Amino acid sequence: ILHRNSPPASITKQENKLLTYTATEGPMGEQKAISDFDCILLAIGRKPVTDQIGLKNTSVALNKSGHIVVDKFENTNVPGIYAIGDITSTGYELTPVAIAAGRRLADRLFLGEDRARIAYETIATVVFSHPPIGCIGLTEPQAKAEFGEENVRVKQSRFNSMLYAFNDDDKKVKTGLKLVLKLPEEKVVGLHCIGPYSDEMMQGFAVAVRMGATRADFEASVAIHPTIAEEFVTFGGWGQDKSGEKVKAQLPPYILSG
Repeated sequence: ILHRNSPPASITKQENKLLTYTATEGPMGEQKAISDFDCILLAIGRKPVTDQIGLKNTSVALNKSGHIVVDKFENTNVPGIYAIGDITSTGYELTPVAIAAGRRLADRLFLGEDRARIAYETIATVVFSHPPIGCIGLTEPQAKAEFGEENVRVKQSRFNSMLYAFNDDDKKVKTGLKLVLKLPEEKVVGLHCIGPYSDEMMQGFAVAVRMGATRADFEASVAIHPTIAEEFVTFGGWGQDKSGEKVKAQLPPYILSG
């Protein structure tokens, strides 16, 4: 269960030696306690140890958090000094990101490909919570700020997966899926999901988003039933283009390009 705006207040040991976690929640700062934990893990993130690698002997620029400031090609402000990975200002402290950035940098430095770089704007990320959360691209507010509210359409759904069809109602795990589309072509500029297997789904859909897929591309793919992921290709109104009260068939790309 995720608790937003919930800074820790205390951790206390119970008489049975289990732990009680108390947090300050909500706008009124109410104390909420959750008991009977064997162990409590604080995932508070990391800080870069850029103060320990000799940067004081250079003029390499750092930001307020101590991360090395780089451009989209991993260049620092000093010619010939580059930085990749968790210590940079790119905002992605993820091992695969560092590997990809390093490979592209090597392509530029040693293979003569000056255009090589990682595309930070379309990196899929996952929170391995219970259930997991996955996203790639823009949120709905970000898309509206960038393209204008009138140029953004959203498809979203919230449902109980058939995986839990035989569970009691209060034991069914809900799934939420969302597509953020840029008009008029309905290009997928944001894809978000929370629910079982969102982490696995995200890796596949990230390929489609990176390739510039549209809603029509998604809906040209026949659903795999019964799966959670099929909802991404069968949102309400799939295969149709509705403008006001007028509805027309939306031909799949393989017909339009034929």
